[in-house]
Amino acid sequence: MKAWNESPFLKLMGVTVIRRAAERSEASLVNRDDLCNRRDVMHGGAIMALADIMGGMTASASLTPGQATATIESKTNFLAPIPKGDTVHAVCTPIHSGRTTIVLQTNIARGDGRLAAMVIQTQIVLPKG
Repeated sequence: MKAWNESPFLKLMGVTVIRRAAERSEASLVNRDDLCNRRDVMHGGAIMALADIMGGMTASASLTPGQATATIESKTNFLAPIPKGDTVHAVCTPIHSGRTTIVLQTNIARGDGRLAAMVIQTQIVLPKG
């Protein structure tokens, strides 16, 4: 696995990385006021941002030093609201790891274990430069 540093955006979001590996990554995040919408549940954009962080973090764990990755497609299913103050748990696993693309699934669960969102995304593998 290549060297990796947490991005400023990951820190801004408040994501706590539990595990980062090419075969599975896990993280948690407390849903606070600034991540909520007007209904006091986690904003859909914040959920999608967490999933994008997870996908990029997991995909990049399988790259060689001369490669980089970027999201080229993402689809989110919102299944249950995440209340303010709840701690979510995100798990990302690859579905397909090819030479030019990596497809990943991120499941985001609420603190009570209920699945709140499922995201499928495609990362393109690019030469670093």
